[in-house]
Amino acid sequence: MRLGLTALLIAATAAMHVAAEAQQARPLTVEGKRALYQRVIAVPGAMLLDAPGASTAYAQPVTPFTVFYVYGRETSDGRTYVQVGVDSNGRIDGWLPAEQAVDWQQTLTIGFKDPAEHPRVLLFENRDALKRLVDTNDVAGYEALREQAIAGNVEGTPIAAIQPDGFIDIRRNFYLVPILSHEDVLIGPHQGRLLRVASVPLRDPANDPYRAAIVFVIDTTQSMRPYIERTREIMRDVYAEIEQAGLSDKVAYGLVGFRDSTDAVPQLGYVSRVFATLTGSGDEFLSQVAAVDASNISSEGFNEDAYAGVLEAIESMDWRDYFARYVILITDAGPRLADDPRATTGLDTSDLAARLSDLRIALWTIHLKTEVGRETHAFAEQEYRALSTVPGIGSFYYPIEAGDVDDFGEALGAMMRQLTAQVAAAAQGFQPLQSMPAIDSGADGELSAFQQKVARLGYALRMDYLQQTDDGGAPALFDAWMIDRDLADPDERSIDVRVLLTRDQLSDLHDVLRRVVERAEEGALAPQSFLDELRSLAAIISRDPEAVQAAVGGGTTLAELGYMREYIEGLPYQSEVMHIDLSDWQQWSAAQQFEFINQLDSKVAYYRALHDNVDLWVSLDGGPVDGDSVYPLLLEALP
Repeated sequence: MRLGLTALLIAATAAMHVAAEAQQARPLTVEGKRALYQRVIAVPGAMLLDAPGASTAYAQPVTPFTVFYVYGRETSDGRTYVQVGVDSNGRIDGWLPAEQAVDWQQTLTIGFKDPAEHPRVLLFENRDALKRLVDTNDVAGYEALREQAIAGNVEGTPIAAIQPDGFIDIRRNFYLVPILSHEDVLIGPHQGRLLRVASVPLRDPANDPYRAAIVFVIDTTQSMRPYIERTREIMRDVYAEIEQAGLSDKVAYGLVGFRDSTDAVPQLGYVSRVFATLTGSGDEFLSQVAAVDASNISSEGFNEDAYAGVLEAIESMDWRDYFARYVILITDAGPRLADDPRATTGLDTSDLAARLSDLRIALWTIHLKTEVGRETHAFAEQEYRALSTVPGIGSFYYPIEAGDVDDFGEALGAMMRQLTAQVAAAAQGFQPLQSMPAIDSGADGELSAFQQKVARLGYALRMDYLQQTDDGGAPALFDAWMIDRDLADPDERSIDVRVLLTRDQLSDLHDVLRRVVERAEEGALAPQSFLDELRSLAAIISRDPEAVQAAVGGGTTLAELGYMREYIEGLPYQSEVMHIDLSDWQQWSAAQQFEFINQLDSKVAYYRALHDNVDLWVSLDGGPVDGDSVYPLLLEALP
């Protein structure tokens, strides 16, 4: 019994120690705040170190505009470093030199509006030039600069860039243009905001040769007939979308079929064959692949010469005019390696992977795990995972359990739509931004994770392209200045200002407002005690009850009573309900009281629906949706 008690005490002590360490591993809070964490944005070229002052020989490159929580700050040899992690749950990723991290506390970002409906926004190199135009209401001067920017003639002007002429909805395809500071200005007769944003140089898509090539390598043996037909159906839909979006000159598709050794089974007809060379024409591609069909003859054994098909794609396609290069391997069989007497390439997985790497081709494998091939599944998965690995991103191996044709169609369709969205982003000028194509509704966890890797790969390729075309250096981060109303048309906002609320923050806001609604409904029946009830509730739900108690004595609005959460304090918006004076609640008519209740109730319902729609949330670390995932909420949607 004594030994058991001792062991229990040791275990309890250890548990308390672990708990204490976990409690300590929390992000730093913003000065003057109790629960609002410090956050930073990594600049292009940022390198993640193991420790302050550590050698850069083993440093990890960071995707530009990655958002980190700050866990510590230290100085080493006169240089300041920031300890960072991608979430607020204690996971530390490393240290960034302070000059490679931009402080970003209020997580405000902008969303560009559709330029087909609103004038394109100008980004200025410095504040003063824009402020002079605003202060003098120089509409003619602003319009002249816009015309020059559209014409691509901004040399000698204060213009850094102009909003791209294509539209991407930030709610569906997330990108990040963080607001670093803001100030109120008068734009025409309206209150507006002068915004300082972080950006990288926007490029003119008309003069940007960034293009993508995607080659399918499809097993055309007897068992593959339903998958070949489903691939054709998907590609018909994809090409319709491509041509409708005017992207035919930005993306090209090709197709290679493979079977197995014709020495063993001559009736197979071919080991590998090019059915479609790289083309942006949907009609040409679909006519070329019309001849693709599965063999009526069985090959010898279940494994096929998949590597012959991949090698055919590498050697027979003209990849020179394409920077983003993809091969999509679709098969239900394992590959034949170099020592297999039926292999024709003489290549092992590592050899073929090196060939792909030399040409900067990313290979994805869709492995159809049919019941008939179950004995080859483990071997095939091992080889295809290795062949499909992109350093720094992960393996682009995707299994289809039981070889379900519908699951295959869903997965391939989602992948193709995401690649098309990336090409559209580049073609529309959003290529330097951290575009995260939307994850398909209904996607399971594995498909969602795969799509997140596709997004990171597409962005990494784009940044690599910019680096190569900008004299070898990482695209420079710069501060740009803009206004949220157009001088020539100030009645409507020219951009949306949004706040990235985390899912946990929205849940907190929902719960607070729901309880206020309950008190308000009770207050409509017993108006004499309504304000006292709100004061009592504020003390209960506040993270700082002492501060609330000190303030509520004369407080007559929800903000004064402590219902304004830290993450929305100081934001540049006019609150609809937080600043309504409730001291005269008893004198309000029933209609006024219920209008107030309905306002709150509609917010609560909206927040609940938004919180529960997982597809709308963006995981900035590329992982599954959790409490740190964000949504770009319009400022006007706050309470």
